[in-house]
Amino acid sequence: MSEAVSGPLSPAVAWHFEAAGWLVVGFEHCSGPHADLSPASADLALLEEALTALGQTPAPGLSLFDPRARLGFEHPAMAGDTLVHTDLGPANLIVTPHGLRIVDWAMATKAAPWVELALLMQWLISAGHTAEQAEQWLTRFPAWRLTDDEILDYFASSNAEKWAAKSTGATADWIHDLAAWTSQWSTYRRQRPLGYRTSVDTGSR
Repeated sequence: MSEAVSGPLSPAVAWHFEAAGWLVVGFEHCSGPHADLSPASADLALLEEALTALGQTPAPGLSLFDPRARLGFEHPAMAGDTLVHTDLGPANLIVTPHGLRIVDWAMATKAAPWVELALLMQWLISAGHTAEQAEQWLTRFPAWRLTDDEILDYFASSNAEKWAAKSTGATADWIHDLAAWTSQWSTYRRQRPLGYRTSVDTGSR
């Protein structure tokens, strides 16, 4: 898997070997801050480039998660042949002098490309976007624009329900944070006017 994603999206694999039943992999060192995903951040342009490339990257012929195994819910429209990272929070995005690098591919999944964008919603909201602003930013991607509203409604509500259930009795702050962020998106989609679709902003293509 490491070699499959090695390249412009991920730190390059410098070396690897097997010893005593373990596979040891050494990666290119990535020096730089984690990406800032706040509404006015210049790092969003780097993320757009990375997401465009990632959305065109076929899943390698390896054993990867499918949407249900990774997320705990599924819809026929979530199936696909694209490599999906599924955890593009700032901690896994490093801004290097050579561009954005995506790290920690442990949860890589074979799915439709819009799934990556739907999972990014929680991180955009965590960085200060409203749910409406986050959806507007995502309209620059054809995969998002071509996904039916009913499917996005299902995804938003299912993801929110999952994190709400996980947060019950949980003590870790990050679980409660994810429950809050996913709930914001789900609530936004439930309350928007019937037939409403976030318009494409002037920076969209």
